[in-house]
Amino acid sequence: MQRMIWIACLTVVLLAAPAGMGQASESRPLDIYFLDMMGGASTLIVTPLGESVLIDTGSMGPADRDPKRILAAARDAGLKQIDYLVTTHFHSDHFGGILEVSKRIPIRRFLDKGHLPQADEQERDHFKMLYARYCEATKGKLAALKAGDDIPLKNDPEGRLPQFRLHCVAAERRIEGFQGEIDAATPGQEIRKPDLSENARSIALVLHYGKFDLFAGGDITWNVECRLACPRNLVGEVDLYQVTHHGLDQSNHPALLKALTPTVCIAMNGPNKGIDPNAFRAMQQLPGVKAIYAIHYNTRYGDRGNPPLEFLANGKDSTLGKYIKVSVGPKADGFAVSVGKDGPKTTYPVK
Repeated sequence: MQRMIWIACLTVVLLAAPAGMGQASESRPLDIYFLDMMGGASTLIVTPLGESVLIDTGSMGPADRDPKRILAAARDAGLKQIDYLVTTHFHSDHFGGILEVSKRIPIRRFLDKGHLPQADEQERDHFKMLYARYCEATKGKLAALKAGDDIPLKNDPEGRLPQFRLHCVAAERRIEGFQGEIDAATPGQEIRKPDLSENARSIALVLHYGKFDLFAGGDITWNVECRLACPRNLVGEVDLYQVTHHGLDQSNHPALLKALTPTVCIAMNGPNKGIDPNAFRAMQQLPGVKAIYAIHYNTRYGDRGNPPLEFLANGKDSTLGKYIKVSVGPKADGFAVSVGKDGPKTTYPVK
């Protein structure tokens, strides 16, 4: 049944694709926008063939701040629609803005992990309000994304561009390729008490474009991260790490960081939320890391939790709303990171 859902979904996309989509553009990069949600999360991916994936929609308020920033990035990317909107989990800073986004730009398909939070979270008035808005936005155009699934995005039919794949490796505390007990003791690794929260159940994605790889784990927490790396590395090495859970200490297990060995880390944090000093130090100590970027300067930690100002999208001004953009060229042999719409670019090699 799941395979049939994806086939039907792909058929709809092919039939309704805009004219010109599916023809390789030798000059168009893969673009990834890490947006300023003031401590929430929203990531916009635009493929070389013009398809788009929006991962999370930040918060509802105040004054539709996050939806407006998402729409501004979509305009900068030249988008007229969002092809797929993925909600990694049902926390307000990840799905609160969905209704306002859906009112302002067409969204073709909605994906989530197929399960609501635990019963106590569902009973909260704030969740009930936000989930009603979620249902209004999705209007039943919804499919579940499970560990092992691909989002059915196009590849160049002429084979001139590298292969593209956006793949789910974890959701609902289930991990592709791991059949053991997530919370079991593991020699040589710190395992914490079981976390059954909505964070731990978040969707985690891996993007492959030729030799370029990105890991975006939503808000998965410590033990789930450990199982992605132990007893064997189920993700592989990556070039770019979207720092898990805004850089908080409940996440960013050293075993996963070492397994990923990223070249660049990008944290979608807030002025008072992440990067926590322990997570920052663990990333700094990775032998292959060349740069750590963040959306905001965290006023709580000073140098213990902040990269230099040139690697901060918004410096010490929390009101600017600038994003961090990553562009991967058509040969996927390097990627450029820029701060803000017109900021200078720094180029890094792929592994």
